[in-house]
Amino acid sequence: MKTTKDTPTFRSLIEQLVRRHDAYKVFAAFTHLTACALAHGTREAEYFDEAKRWEPDELEVFSHALGALVMEMEAQPFTDLLGGHYMDLALSHKGQQWNGEFHTPQPICELMARVIAGDTPPPDEGPITLCEPACGAGAMILAYAQALPADARRRLRVTAIDISKVACDMCFINTTLWGIPTEVIHGDTLRMEFRASWRNIHWIFRGNLHLLAGLADNGHAETTDAPQADTAAKMPNLAKAVIVSAAEGQGQPPSRQKTEQIKAALGQQMMDFS
Repeated sequence: MKTTKDTPTFRSLIEQLVRRHDAYKVFAAFTHLTACALAHGTREAEYFDEAKRWEPDELEVFSHALGALVMEMEAQPFTDLLGGHYMDLALSHKGQQWNGEFHTPQPICELMARVIAGDTPPPDEGPITLCEPACGAGAMILAYAQALPADARRRLRVTAIDISKVACDMCFINTTLWGIPTEVIHGDTLRMEFRASWRNIHWIFRGNLHLLAGLADNGHAETTDAPQADTAAKMPNLAKAVIVSAAEGQGQPPSRQKTEQIKAALGQQMMDFS
């Protein structure tokens, strides 16, 4: 969609609601509603719970704000625009260091990502795992993804953790819109206390590719058209089953196994830096 000087920007749209409500509340609601909307039906209960707190015309402004944000993001690939808007619109009303939050500037993220990607070239095959213990809006994740070759980027699997729920939703949005499989965890990494976790659609489906691939292989194993047609009919049902299963785990604390994986990953990172 082509924009003009009269096209409302993300900021101008959010500011319409800031005139009526607290800026932090508005931004938190936008990120929550958007993260749920991008979750492909796995966070519907959360969405409706948030939506009922807002008037229909306000929800329409939120939807236009999402459209404006996407257009801004398309013009600046793998750039954390949300974190900047959050600092300017929400935290500025509470004070820059409110809740100890400070988002790393994009140029620093890009420099660090290039150093990491250059020092440790990705493996030629298999998943590439990344654990971000204080993810914020996901700027470092986006920068690292951009620094990777395209074939390696498709194999990236990210675990992102933050103590701020708004940061978790921003990270969910950024990684989902840029196609990065991510499990976002709301919790305190220092205390290893985790409250909830959400997996974006890329994580959900790439984690179940073996099921979809197996079904497709079974369909193409026969030479007649009937088995292939049967496979095509089963694919939507399997995808729906994957979504339903994923929805049951959204918003729940991470499993004990996941917690142990985080401990191991962070322990390895500490060894790498020592």
